[in-house]
Amino acid sequence: MSRDLAIAVAGAPHVEVHGRFERHISARYRTLQGSNAGGRWGPPGAYSVLYLGRPRDSIAVEAYRHLVDPFTDDGMTGDMVAARRLVVCDVAVTEILDLRGADGRLAVGLDDRTLSSAVGDYTACQAVGRVAHQLGLHGILAPAATGLGETLALFEEHLPAGELPTVVSDTQIWDGLPADPRRLRLLKDDAG
Repeated sequence: MSRDLAIAVAGAPHVEVHGRFERHISARYRTLQGSNAGGRWGPPGAYSVLYLGRPRDSIAVEAYRHLVDPFTDDGMTGDMVAARRLVVCDVAVTEILDLRGADGRLAVGLDDRTLSSAVGDYTACQAVGRVAHQLGLHGILAPAATGLGETLALFEEHLPAGELPTVVSDTQIWDGLPADPRRLRLLKDDAG
């Protein structure tokens, strides 16, 4: 762990987060759990991260970014994606590194471009995530890579039982992905 980064993460804003968040998962599953497969805030194999987001448009765009965009040259479209389950949960967590403000992001060496980097281009964010995890924080709250809302990355092994997200709905199934909110915004901008 870089000493300077550890000092920066320890000194950056830490908050409690309350509210409703969502996640899309394979329709085959009904459980809300993280993965150690790797992502923006956790290197592959390092520790389990549960990614949640809000608002729903942000969740839909993330689905496109991961499941459609890498395969568009092969003709992939949102309606070709296997069924996804939308899980809605209530969250009440403490000890969250708050990167929503520019000052907090700059303090830990991140900028807006880094937070919205391409899928898989996560080195800088993973370094911050690793330090936050090593310091025992419960997670990270940051602007979503989509530019639409925010992402809450929870470090499952640090969450006390009373801070685990509570599922309030897991019955909505996306049979293929909903319309891509990025395209809907472009259409609205062109019409305006």
